[in-house]
Amino acid sequence: MAVLTPSTTGSLAPRERLLAVAARLFGERGLDPVTTREICAAAGVNPGAIHYHFGDKDGLYREVLRLPIQAPSQELQGFDAPELSLHEAIRRFLQPFLTDDDACSAQLFLREMQAPSAIFLESVARDVAPIFERFVGLLARHAGMAEPTPALVQLAMGLQAMAHDYAMSRPLMDAFYPGLLADDPRLEQTGRRLADWGCALVEFERQRHANR
Repeated sequence: MAVLTPSTTGSLAPRERLLAVAARLFGERGLDPVTTREICAAAGVNPGAIHYHFGDKDGLYREVLRLPIQAPSQELQGFDAPELSLHEAIRRFLQPFLTDDDACSAQLFLREMQAPSAIFLESVARDVAPIFERFVGLLARHAGMAEPTPALVQLAMGLQAMAHDYAMSRPLMDAFYPGLLADDPRLEQTGRRLADWGCALVEFERQRHANR
């Protein structure tokens, strides 16, 4: 997916301009306060453009949410292939979440995580949950479990949350520990380190399960 930012909006087709402007405005203020008229005016398009391209404001918002999910979903293809080591599988799963697209999606998703809308929850259930279930299943397989335990589900959530936090809280981390991540601009080393920790924790859960 092309990164949509205010600086590149003018060169885009009307549909993409609407998406870029809507992502920025929704990220700044949320869904309800932003009007369709305001979005169309900022995008420089006809007031009926949202209806033409997306049906209504909710349809536009669904697409704004879907696009940042689509690219990571494509990157995640095959992360749980049987021939991969646990370390490589965890690394491949986490790496897309370590990437901030430098657009407005991080701000928008932070707002949604604090006060999720029905549209966001619908999008998560449809597009994110199936991939997360595969990740949980991967951890369970390597822990020698036929079914994942609640502890493994929490472990999967914790690993994903750490990856999200590194991407979304990078300025805060740089303020706390200047230079800590200076040699890791794309957070690839961080991804490998998170995979190290993930492997250790899966082994811990494997042993705990075997000793019951």
